[in-house]
Amino acid sequence: MRSLLAVMLACIVSVATAQRSSDKSGADVIGRWVGGKWVGDAHSVDTEYSKAGNGGGVSTCAWSPDHIFVVCDQDVEDNGKKMRFLSVYAFDPENSSYHFYGMSPDGGRPRAGDVAVTENGAHWEYLTKTTIKDKPVWFRTVNQFKSNDLVDWWSEYSTDEGKSWTKTGGGSEKREK
Repeated sequence: MRSLLAVMLACIVSVATAQRSSDKSGADVIGRWVGGKWVGDAHSVDTEYSKAGNGGGVSTCAWSPDHIFVVCDQDVEDNGKKMRFLSVYAFDPENSSYHFYGMSPDGGRPRAGDVAVTENGAHWEYLTKTTIKDKPVWFRTVNQFKSNDLVDWWSEYSTDEGKSWTKTGGGSEKREK
């Protein structure tokens, strides 16, 4: 009986340890952004939901004190207009899902959405849905890590529930250590 109890206890501890390990590795994926400054360029094109232009910015990211969130302070310039943003990334171990939150100092409504991340952490998709002129519009931004220090990104919209996408812009970000 004691042997059976010991085996059961060992199994429970092993499952709990594996779960904590899995949770940590899931959270560590968002840590890709931590360290150094990410310097980026951006270009946009004329579409129904974007105007042609250029810009760029610098993002500096760090773990929250308890290593739960990644917080990014962003200094952006879009067509000559300077803007600031704060982005927060989180991993929900209960649902194995990633989330993004963004805000700016202008008092506008904070943005929130889910982020689909591939298992190896190289491909990220931010997807949001909104209504514009009584019409549902999906927006997505894709980050494709080319290496630990280089990310290509592009943004698109869809007015047909994601069947087709129209590019609104793109660029790249490079980590400077």
